[in-house]
Amino acid sequence: MKPLPAALATTAVGIAAITLDNPLWPAAAALSGALLLWAAGPPRRIYAAFAIWTGLTVFLLEPFVAVQGLTTLWQGPDIPILDTQITLEELVYGAAAGLRIAATALAFGAFVRLADSDLLLRAVARVAPRSAMLASLTTQMLPALERDASGVLIAARTRAARVAHPGTAARLMGPLVGMSLERALAVAEAMEARGYAGPTRSAAPARDSSARERVLTGLGAAGLAVVVAALVTGAGDFRYYDLLDNPWTAGAVVGACLLAVLLAAFAWVGRCRS
Repeated sequence: MKPLPAALATTAVGIAAITLDNPLWPAAAALSGALLLWAAGPPRRIYAAFAIWTGLTVFLLEPFVAVQGLTTLWQGPDIPILDTQITLEELVYGAAAGLRIAATALAFGAFVRLADSDLLLRAVARVAPRSAMLASLTTQMLPALERDASGVLIAARTRAARVAHPGTAARLMGPLVGMSLERALAVAEAMEARGYAGPTRSAAPARDSSARERVLTGLGAAGLAVVVAALVTGAGDFRYYDLLDNPWTAGAVVGACLLAVLLAAFAWVGRCRS
């Protein structure tokens, strides 16, 4: 797909997760990011695992590094360098922080999988040619690296290697790095053969957006508009400390649900490829 629809949808998720304080917004953003990654197709396990584990880690650590909140749920023993008092406010803030990280990670993974790397190169090259080449190569190399790693693991398992053992896993990095270097050389030779950095620039012929891409652009723009409206109207405002505000305000509930519905429709249309 063209980069614009994916950029609009993932930007809406990222802004909602980072800038809106009400915990309903990070929850809607995390759900939307998961749906976008589902629409992108495999391989997606590595992105989902990274998002889940980082978000869960933040949630578990937050009550022990923050010393705030008045609603005490559990009081542990006195430890000089560690806060063992867990409050409701710390738990809610930690959950919101974990959802923010998970949502942004899922949105980034969805963008990498959804956006066509060649079309992304064309779009960014108009303003930053060198950065565009780096972004395009990154989006192409990550899936290739995943496939290489999967092939190396399958080959090791067929030889009865104990892949879970740290020493065996470390030895498998050698073939993976070698395959990556060979691919990098092949890409450089292909770019040179096509006249990259030559006196004249060439470009592939542009194509018009399909009907599906126009629908996706509209859905992504609508989702981004909902998030911007929440920023302007204050529908994302929320206070965690010293006591929690009521998250179930009309603006937050309607806005978060609308964002989730719009991006769920985006994921469904994006999944139903012609």
